[in-house]
Amino acid sequence: MSTIDIEPSVKALPSLRMNFAWAFAGNMLYGACQWGMLSALAKLGDASIVGQFTFGLAVSAPIFLFTSLQLRSVQATDARLQHRFGDCFTLRLLTTALALCVIFVVAPFATRSAPVRVIVLLISVSKCVECMSDVIAGLFQREERLDRVATSLILRGAGSVLVFSLTFAYFRSLALSVVAMSGVWLAVLFFYDIPSARALLGANDRFFHFDRRELRRLIMLSLPLGWVATIVSLTVNVPRYILQHDLGLADQGIFASLSYLIVAINLVVLALTQSAITRLSVMYADGDMQRFKALLTKLSLLGVLVSVAGVPLALLIGRPLLTLIYRPEYGNHVVLLALLVGAAGLSTVGSFLLCGASAARAFRAQVPVYTFGLLLAAVGSALLVPRYGINGAGMALLLSAASIALGGLLVVRNVLNFQLN
Repeated sequence: MSTIDIEPSVKALPSLRMNFAWAFAGNMLYGACQWGMLSALAKLGDASIVGQFTFGLAVSAPIFLFTSLQLRSVQATDARLQHRFGDCFTLRLLTTALALCVIFVVAPFATRSAPVRVIVLLISVSKCVECMSDVIAGLFQREERLDRVATSLILRGAGSVLVFSLTFAYFRSLALSVVAMSGVWLAVLFFYDIPSARALLGANDRFFHFDRRELRRLIMLSLPLGWVATIVSLTVNVPRYILQHDLGLADQGIFASLSYLIVAINLVVLALTQSAITRLSVMYADGDMQRFKALLTKLSLLGVLVSVAGVPLALLIGRPLLTLIYRPEYGNHVVLLALLVGAAGLSTVGSFLLCGASAARAFRAQVPVYTFGLLLAAVGSALLVPRYGINGAGMALLLSAASIALGGLLVVRNVLNFQLN
């Protein structure tokens, strides 16, 4: 691979702690706002409305995650500056347009309900805007400007929860609420993300750069990550598909609502991976395996702590917490909450280990790990939901998360052996 002839300027990098603080603040507030929208639907509407919204997300997410090709991670791990931002931005624009076309074809087969199809399509349009902000965030992350990533998330989160909730409260229309949310995201893209990216780009860098050979090279490099992103999304969403098919929108909505309660765990993981992956890639490229292993070990132990401490806590305070945040009927699902917390802890371990694999650019090795996790989630849900109901979906996710953690450990061991040899 030839590298781009760019002479990076010497700059003082922010500390890993500062990067984490920005990433955590941005992701935490954004996640809280996402949950706030879901909570508004649960409080002002009913479980069926929540089910429509989460089903729209479940249908659109795998497609958009595949076409994203995880170009943000490709940029963040580009320690040798092998790819121009313009190539990444152009490719993401093309693949996002392709994703929207696929959604239009898939939507009629996903549900027979015309109103739900409309929600799926509107959420997909909002995802298009989010995709372009995400590829710009990859530039910020490569430059270790996670403060700008956090600012974008905060603006999008705070604006969308306010506009979404007020629109639904006044019109009682989920469709109008999604349109209002999309408007906020579009404003942040044009008035913050794009100007901030221009300030970081050099005089010769452009947003659009159509080079077929470079685009083909980017696709071949990042395609395994696109599969991984799709498989991860399907692993989370397959239990929801089966729940909706077997038990209906209401139970699927309850499952999704409880899943959002553990979003704080996922946000910590996301913040840590975003702040650490660029440093890990530099350590690996420099052959500094001692620091590479030490950082991965510290991160992975956090997942162990989540499972050990989180599951008993969920069983202890789950019922009053769920009743307070949602409605009394949600408080009957404490066991499901504990299962989801346990799955989140094991997923944390797997995510950190495979973050190390991504930092080493071992993208292809992750595909079989996540594929096996998806198969466990699908087969487990198909077998356990009919027998154990909504708790069966939680059990299936727990089994899937355990397999991914084990697979991540094997991949990292191979990566380290390769570097040492």
